[in-house]
Amino acid sequence: MQACQKWPELSEDKLLNLIRKEIVQQSDRFNKFRNFDADAYGKRDLSILAYGNFYYPRTWTAMSFAMAEALHVRGWSPPKKGPVRILDLGSGTGASGLSCLHFLQNQGIENHMQLEAVDYSSKSLVFVKKVHATNRGLWPDSRISTARMDLNFPFDEKKQKRYDLILLGYSLNELLDEEEDDSNYRQLLSFLPSLLKNNGMAIITEPAQAEICHTLHQNCAKITKEDANVFLQAPYFNGMCCPLADNQSKYFSHEVRKMSPPSVMEKINRPLNLEIREVKFGLSMIGANKPQDLGHGQQVCRIISPIKKRKGTVSFIGMASDGEEYTYEFQRRDLQKEELNDLLCLTRGDILTISDMQDTPDPSNRIRLHKMEQISPLFMPRFGR
Repeated sequence: MQACQKWPELSEDKLLNLIRKEIVQQSDRFNKFRNFDADAYGKRDLSILAYGNFYYPRTWTAMSFAMAEALHVRGWSPPKKGPVRILDLGSGTGASGLSCLHFLQNQGIENHMQLEAVDYSSKSLVFVKKVHATNRGLWPDSRISTARMDLNFPFDEKKQKRYDLILLGYSLNELLDEEEDDSNYRQLLSFLPSLLKNNGMAIITEPAQAEICHTLHQNCAKITKEDANVFLQAPYFNGMCCPLADNQSKYFSHEVRKMSPPSVMEKINRPLNLEIREVKFGLSMIGANKPQDLGHGQQVCRIISPIKKRKGTVSFIGMASDGEEYTYEFQRRDLQKEELNDLLCLTRGDILTISDMQDTPDPSNRIRLHKMEQISPLFMPRFGR
């Protein structure tokens, strides 16, 4: 609607083609040129509106999945009294921050919510406020404030506040320098714990690229090793660092989740043929509380590979709570048709509890499972429209 109002002289087809051209340029900006200055994005209405109509739902959906895990698996809870204070760093036009507000509202959390959006683009921050004000019904008991700031520059420690949630939705990687100087990246990460309340949590989503995800997990691990009061909450268990970031594993830690694209997104995408029914993202959470105790008594694993369907078997690779990668394998002859379909619906990022393991792993860390009752979902979120 805002795009149509901005260029009323254009037909719908011409406007769609204008947006499509901009989307291709944005993809190149992120994946090829890695150009993140304000002139490349935050000062141009076309760039902001193209992102809003196409990429916004992905960023929103990724943060929704991350919030679900923080609340239902990782032990985050709102303060017993007072508002939930949320800081969205590198907010852009607000996809992550507003997604968080909407998720908490849908979960029945009754606290007043205060969102502070920070970005280098003043025009983007105007859009955050506009979207928030136009859709008050999605987050009725909330207010928003904005601050213009480039994350490449240090925070003013004298004006330091503390937050229940700190969000970085696809923004942290923009601090990675082409000349491999990641000092600003590491400085921001190391500063996050000082901004968290006692039960606070920093939730980071990043593009699902191996190098970016490895950098994220290596630096989060370094923070927790240097500061005994900071703990890794996700993506793995009991404060465990990501083993995939430090070895030559075939896979890297990221989520692959199904999403239902809005109709406008589908219309824009028709000639582009981009993948819009999945959202892929790297994930990390750090916090001041010790992580939830998972995987003692029976094995817990997070799926880190696609589900493989072969002639006689169905299998997937999971990262277990002991830090080992295991291949969990079923013989297809042991499965009913409905059970086979259920297995094929599992996706990378799901967390499962494995029980009644009669066989010990073979030398290749393969665990053979004999019936579906041996696996049960600990975290298997599925969002519809």
